[in-house]
Amino acid sequence: MNIKLIDVDSKIPNLALMQLSQYHKSLGDNVGFDITEPDIVYISCIFSKNAGKAKGIATLYPDAEVILGGSGIDLHSHIPEPAWKVKPDYKLYPNVNYDLGFTTRGCFRHCPFCVVPEKEGQLQRWQHISDFHQEGHKIVKLLDNNIGADKDWFFDNTDYLIENNLKVNICSGMDIRILSEDVAEQIAKLRFVNNILNFAWDNMRDEDKIFAGINMLKDAGMPLNKISFYVLTGFNTTFEDDIYRCEKLRNAGVLCFVMQYKPNHKTRQLARWANKRWIYKSVPFSEYNPHFRSLNNANP
Repeated sequence: MNIKLIDVDSKIPNLALMQLSQYHKSLGDNVGFDITEPDIVYISCIFSKNAGKAKGIATLYPDAEVILGGSGIDLHSHIPEPAWKVKPDYKLYPNVNYDLGFTTRGCFRHCPFCVVPEKEGQLQRWQHISDFHQEGHKIVKLLDNNIGADKDWFFDNTDYLIENNLKVNICSGMDIRILSEDVAEQIAKLRFVNNILNFAWDNMRDEDKIFAGINMLKDAGMPLNKISFYVLTGFNTTFEDDIYRCEKLRNAGVLCFVMQYKPNHKTRQLARWANKRWIYKSVPFSEYNPHFRSLNNANP
């Protein structure tokens, strides 16, 4: 059979399509992005902003079975179960020189701004890094939503990273609220892509836990300049709260990256300052934007 894959978003490698490619190749099918006269067309749309484009593309293949899915279309759609845990076809994206996968799926948190609980359910073990590691790759990109929540599984997988001298990119911010001393010590042993490990500070009420975790990492030997926090803005905080969190992190010697839930003029200003590290390190927000008080009083 001829299997055509379409990556609507196209800016990042699509793990689902990589697994579909490997699965269909194992069946002897002809698979790729450039297949003509396909029998089956898989269209993946991760971001809802591209849903219209994906649905339009689907109409171009009236003689094929068209399977349209991805979180941008339907949070409950998924690839066929036999393909869930196959090793990705790294040849599908020739420029990808790193491993890509999940060690866990789901999350035990139920953050109101996050689709993961609806999309993936409760936390469960998924794959060991060794199951999707490609010989010759030196970097592992992990897509887990809450990678430290299963401590034993976290140690199993990070031990593998250490033993094989692999760098890791943990894409989602780790949950510093559940950090323990032994996990902090393990983190300090890891090698990170760009020498940065991300956490998240979404809620004002978590301040004490955030800084207890920072101190734990510092005591474990993790350099503060390798620690960064995603700071969610525009959801359930005021602009004063947003500035406070960014400045508090800056004064602690760690980095931050402003995430804008609903961007407005004020949060864009804050992001321009915080997300450019050399500016963030050089001056506080009040000096970067001396009119921030009037900015704070402005309408979004």
